[in-house]
Formats: sequence, structure tokens, C-alpha cells
Amino acid sequence: MTSVIAEERRERILRELVLRGRFEVADFARRTGLSGMTIRRDLAVLADRGLVRRVHGGAVLPETAEAPATGAQGIGSPTRPLATIGLIVPDAAYYFPPLIRGAGDAARAAGARLVLGTTNYNPDEEARQLTRLAASGADAVMLVTARPDVDESTTWQTIARVGIPVVLVERSAEAAPTSLRVDAVRSDHAFGAELAVDHLAERGHRAVGLLCRETATAPWIAQGHQRATRRCGMRVAPMTTVPSPRWGDPSTGDMLREFLEACLASDVHAAIVLPDDLAIGLLSAAEERGLRVPEDFAIIAYDDEIASLASVPLTAIAPPRLAVGRRALETCFMRLEQRDDSPAHRITLAPTLHVREST
Repeated sequence: MTSVIAEERRERILRELVLRGRFEVADFARRTGLSGMTIRRDLAVLADRGLVRRVHGGAVLPETAEAPATGAQGIGSPTRPLATIGLIVPDAAYYFPPLIRGAGDAARAAGARLVLGTTNYNPDEEARQLTRLAASGADAVMLVTARPDVDESTTWQTIARVGIPVVLVERSAEAAPTSLRVDAVRSDHAFGAELAVDHLAERGHRAVGLLCRETATAPWIAQGHQRATRRCGMRVAPMTTVPSPRWGDPSTGDMLREFLEACLASDVHAAIVLPDDLAIGLLSAAEERGLRVPEDFAIIAYDDEIASLASVPLTAIAPPRLAVGRRALETCFMRLEQRDDSPAHRITLAPTLHVREST
């Protein structure tokens, strides 16, 4: 058993060395709680095997070794991943699969292992998942969006406590304590809403309604909608937030019809709708009322997951979810390589407008 534990330590040392290009005994001891003597003994064993070259304070890769190996397979293979990265998402449905796929593709290309956890938007579960992944040896964690207006204090405290790099994904780092170094990668949803408003303004609309399901994305979209409509000198238009649907609850249909009637009463003939299924519902309500889309009422969906499958294919804003997942994984590796040597990154990626028949 002792030899197995020792080999696991040496494997971790090699992963650190490959990731960062140099291994510092003092830094590794501080982060792991291991004694400097134990670490130096491990380095001596690895040096005898020709896998590292010892230098003052630590070790570097030997000039002859591009990829250290500890057996039949080398570091970065499926059985010996270069790093283990956790990915914590609210759920694995609808919005998140492309993001998960992007992170998974980047992890495989980098020789890393991706471990998934879900929270159902529960901040206490976020803290449990962060603690669990750190305790099980994850080298870094990507933490995806929280609910709107949720108290994130427990999450910030947990990030500070676990002591491994955490990259926020599709969520803002603005509310994080300034003492906490966290990177963030997200879609610029406010810009996505501005894209949609500008597209409708180019087609002669002087007011644009906004209909959003209550999601973490909605506040950013509302911000962009307000900014763009003011910039374009548009009239005030109806804005409605729809709660998450419950099984068999007919209220969503009623809210769609009420929103449509409010738009028409205000002489508003266009709307941005989050997410796609709500946009398709509004399209059905418009058709039932005898309206033609886009001649009488234009609709832009936000998400572009199923917008093209509507009876009138919907123009849509597509967040760069695949790219967000990839960039978040790359940011984890950047933080593992540089630790505290680089400033925190705040990365936003712009959505894309896909023009179809509804505008």
C-alpha cells in the first residue's frame, strides 16, 4: 500500500511538471501539506528513473524527455491524465450539452480527464460539489452559472477554502470578493440582445418587446435590450418574465397570449424571446390570432437550440456555448500552469445572429 501511495505522489509531481514546465518543492508542499523531505525523496526516485532533472528548489523536465512516462503509457493518456478537471453544471439538459461537449473535446485534446457534477441550481449543492471534487484530487474546477439573484456567499467561501483554481463559466465574477482570484468565461448575452435589436431596427421596427423565461441569462439579455433600444431611440415596449413551467400548467400559454396582446395594444410588432421553446409558443399564439410572421409580427429567439424547427424557422441569437466550454478548459490549464503569476481573466465571447424567416 505504501508503494502505491508513493507512486501516486510521484505521478502527481510529474503532472505538475508537465503542466508548468518547472516543479517547485516549497509551492507543492504548501498546497499539498506534504513535507519537503518526502517530496525531495520522490524527486530523487524520479531523477534516478530519468524522468526529471533536479535543480535548486525543485525539478525540470530532462532535455531528452518531451513527455514523461511512468509505465507502458505516458502522462496525458486516458489511464494517466495530465490533469483532472471538474465541471459543475446546474443540469445536463437543453442549454448545457454543447458547453459540456466543448469542454470535453478540449480536455481530450489536452490529455486531461473531465469529471461532471450537477447542482440543480442549488448553491449549497455547489459548495458540496466543489468540496467533493477538491477532496477527490481534481486539479481545477469549472463552475457553471447560478440562479438569478441567488446569494453566492457560500460559493465564494468554498472557492477560497478548497485551494484549487476555479473558473466561472456563463456566470459573472463581479460579485466575487476582490480578495478571491477567479477567472471567468462567458457568452456576452447583453451583446447578443443588442444584435437582435439592431437587426429589427434595420427592418424598420421602432419598438421591440422582450419575453424571457426566468433564467440566469435573462438579466444580461434585459440589460442589452434596454441599452440597444435606448441607443436606437425606440419607444418603450412590453417586457415580461415567465416563471419556469410546471407539469400540466397552462399558465405559460396564457402569459404568451397576454404578452402578444400587450405588444399589439402598444403598436409593437416585434419581440425577442428567451428561450427557443417560448419563442415557438409565441409564434403559435400569433398564428392562432391570424397574424403573419414576419409581416405582422417579427420574432427573434434567443438560444438557437431548436429555433430552426419552428413552423416559420425563427431568426435566432446563438450563444457560443461550444467555444465557451473550450475556452473555460483552456483557462483552467492556463491557471494550473501559471498559478498566481498572471492576473485574473474575464473573458466574454460574442453570440452570433442566424437570420431565418421570422424577421
